[in-house]
Amino acid sequence: MRDLRRVFAWTARIVFLVAIAFAIPAALAIPASAKPAVTGATLGIEPNLTRVELALSGAAEYRVFTLADPNRVVIDMSEIAWKVKEGKKLQGRGLVAALRYGLFKAGTSRIVLDLTGPAAVADARILPASGNLPVRLALDLRPTDSAAFKAAAQTILFASSGASAPGGPATPAEVAPKDAPKAAGTPKLAEAKIPGAQTITKGTVDKGGTVTLQVAPKVEVIPAPEPAPKPLIVIDPGHGGIDPGALGSNAMEKNITLAVAKQLRQQLLATGRFRVVLTRDKDVFVVLRDRFKIARDKNADLFISLHADSNPSNQARGASVYTLSDKASDAEAEALAAKENKSDVIAGVDLTKENQTVTGILIDLAQRETTNMSSRFASILVNDLRNDTLMLNNSHRFAGFAVLKAPDVPSVLLEMGYVSSSADEQLLTSTKHQKKLASSITRSIENYFDWRDMIRHTEVTDTEVSATEVAKLP
Repeated sequence: MRDLRRVFAWTARIVFLVAIAFAIPAALAIPASAKPAVTGATLGIEPNLTRVELALSGAAEYRVFTLADPNRVVIDMSEIAWKVKEGKKLQGRGLVAALRYGLFKAGTSRIVLDLTGPAAVADARILPASGNLPVRLALDLRPTDSAAFKAAAQTILFASSGASAPGGPATPAEVAPKDAPKAAGTPKLAEAKIPGAQTITKGTVDKGGTVTLQVAPKVEVIPAPEPAPKPLIVIDPGHGGIDPGALGSNAMEKNITLAVAKQLRQQLLATGRFRVVLTRDKDVFVVLRDRFKIARDKNADLFISLHADSNPSNQARGASVYTLSDKASDAEAEALAAKENKSDVIAGVDLTKENQTVTGILIDLAQRETTNMSSRFASILVNDLRNDTLMLNNSHRFAGFAVLKAPDVPSVLLEMGYVSSSADEQLLTSTKHQKKLASSITRSIENYFDWRDMIRHTEVTDTEVSATEVAKLP
């Protein structure tokens, strides 16, 4: 009987261990909070009807609205993963001219359908799984006239229960150095030395028993002046989220700019001389006007927007630096500025309510000093970059980039190369080259602030000399 009990005991242990062995891998394979994914996308064409279907791996909130000038259908969803193979099967068929997708802000993914003409969203709903078909979000588009399309624009047409109205751009991430100055209101105290001052209070008693106190004179404690804050550099990784920027054979501009921006932030902070803010620190969309607004609101000392260009010719190579001007230095610079300034439209941002003042600060508001400082930094940057990367001819160029229109912050836009060139694309996606670019930019920033500090010191000295000379006049 005792032997039989041992057999049962060992059998139970073996069954338990086998169960654990199978259970652990199964548990590890299931993410704790997996995002729903779009696993497929199809476009169906019928007379007077275009149907867009997005296959989903799970439930997702959605809302659908339209925007005019140009005509677009926007689908905002709770944050999803996009697992559809790249391709052009959803481009240029029926009422859909093109499809774009990406993270619009934290918690919200956006899909934008560029339309071939005005279209009404006749229906939008979740179709349940059926047979081999998964859960799908289906949109039916029908032709309409321009007046009807504009009348319906900016209104949420369809939404799942609990879906809210579209939100604004993502909040930028600020990275402050570890030794940032203490907040105002907590000044450091300096020693105050007054000749002859007594620091000990003594008491004496006269013959009548009266106590007389000898109190040291009151010493005024003067706060030591706060050290000047370190210069603040705002780095703007171009594009992001639903706006991929220029496309190479295997790379997207938005990923390159973010990678270099992070390398640059790391190297700048390592110098101990600067504070750093990124307009975005992940793959999320930020509208153009908010990018330079971040620099203005933070009282930035320098704004650098990072980009990578494309060209119909795959032979075009090299980096270039742009500063703001109401007149482009050449036709290529003018065309590039026009393309970059369309980022908000690509991402489905409603600009119809914005007047000229809001959509872009007028170029003639740019202060003369800011323009000169921007040009100075651009010249320093071009010279330093030549040591580490190939540069275009006439490397310093001028154009009306919307992102450079902060009138009181020196600003440049750096095109780091062409993703349409296989040679440049290979470099721009290389971590080694990204670090090299960041090193060149860091060196340029240090040289620029060395020059700026020297100029300011010279101006102060000249003022003091002038005051001395005036005092000598009869």
